Amino acid sequence: MSRLRALAANMAAVITGKAAMAVVGLLTVVALTRHLGPTEFGYYRTVLTYCAFAAVLADSGLYMVTLREMSRAGANAGRVLGNALPLRVVSTGGVLLAAAGFAWLTPYDPRVKWGTLIGAAVYTCLQTSDFLIAAFQSVLKQARNAVAEVTGAVVTLAAVAALALTHVGALPMLGATLLGAAVALGISIRLVRRLVPFRVSFDLPLWRQYLVAGLPLAGSQILGMAMLRGDSLLLSLLQPATAVGLYGVPSKLFEITTSVPYILAGLMMPALTASAARDREEFSRQLGSTLDAAAVYGVGVVIALAPFAAQLLALVSGERFAAGAPALVVISFAVALAGLTHVLRFTLVACDRPRLVLVADAVACACAFAAYFALIPRFSLLGAAAGTVIAEASALIAMVVALRQAGQRLPSLANPAKAVVAGALGVLTMKYLAACGAPWPLAIAAGGALYLAISVLTRAIPRELILVAFGAARKIGVGHG
Repeated sequence: MSRLRALAANMAAVITGKAAMAVVGLLTVVALTRHLGPTEFGYYRTVLTYCAFAAVLADSGLYMVTLREMSRAGANAGRVLGNALPLRVVSTGGVLLAAAGFAWLTPYDPRVKWGTLIGAAVYTCLQTSDFLIAAFQSVLKQARNAVAEVTGAVVTLAAVAALALTHVGALPMLGATLLGAAVALGISIRLVRRLVPFRVSFDLPLWRQYLVAGLPLAGSQILGMAMLRGDSLLLSLLQPATAVGLYGVPSKLFEITTSVPYILAGLMMPALTASAARDREEFSRQLGSTLDAAAVYGVGVVIALAPFAAQLLALVSGERFAAGAPALVVISFAVALAGLTHVLRFTLVACDRPRLVLVADAVACACAFAAYFALIPRFSLLGAAAGTVIAEASALIAMVVALRQAGQRLPSLANPAKAVVAGALGVLTMKYLAACGAPWPLAIAAGGALYLAISVLTRAIPRELILVAFGAARKIGVGHG
């Protein structure tokens, strides 16, 4: 019961933090897109896409390796973190600086080339902050990480809003992004020290051990980022900056929405790691509940984004960005697939089968780039979105096959099927209300409420998740009382 309460508190932190991050992130996108327009925003997104692609080359699988090592019984968490943190900074910073230099050999606009220097610093901060999430997750204290993330996001928003008054271009906006990332990193380090006291250490044999253990995961991360960012990267090379800008809002929404199931899978990883070693039945139950939660969330994202995509984009970024609506409709389905894939990826790592993750991601990456090269030159941003769906579908199928090779059964898909049916009824309700003249926000609210009600009544939402949600809500209420 104490672990359930801890999980409830952690889920409350994740839900509250991600909700706040989503709101602040959307407000930042609003400020950026309305000020910069499709072309300058295209330069901004190209820089961040290029640097994100480069950053994953330095990932080395350290996040998952560190989380696993800190979750082991009797682990010296301070020693693990004290060595892994500087390794994260050194590897990320070095690779990103090299990538920024390489950018000058590409046909990118000079604004993009100069921007990669700022982007290198941005992603060094971001990757280090993301790495520190492992420490918060290992002790179920995600609230403190949420404080750091939200504070950094608010600083970015404030800086972007202030710069918007001076009519600057993409490069100063990248500087505002760097400021927020640096603030978030500073707060994260300070808060982590209170939970897991550590001293920075350069134990080279231990570094080598972590790098070797993380090599399959690093390969998987590289392939995963290739799938995640390959669409935008190829779009920036094959299409004008305006197309990148129009696609930037749907792809940003994809990033925001897929972060929730990623965090959920990370939260469940310590429990899955423990049950995989000792209790096959408990492991299957935990995996089933996590997949059910990811499926309910994914279908919810589809019905929230797809039916009124043009109106959403016009609301967020202005009428100039409404042309990206078809891409948003298509990419919303990729969100639902990605959530399930994240859960299975963490599950395979919990089962100590990182090489199967690498093989699965290699197969999915090959399918993804075949789709990108075939579709982007002909269909531009719509082809990029369709390629992303193909990429996520391929990854999910490959992870399911890998799970079976690891000797684990895929839990029942009854609850995900119920969520799909409930989602279809929700969309039909939205369309009916819109045809009757109801404002589209009201139609979305009504359809979403129906979807949740049906999901609860049919028990598509796991009972454990409902208990955790009630516990989290009660904890928040007590904290505010």
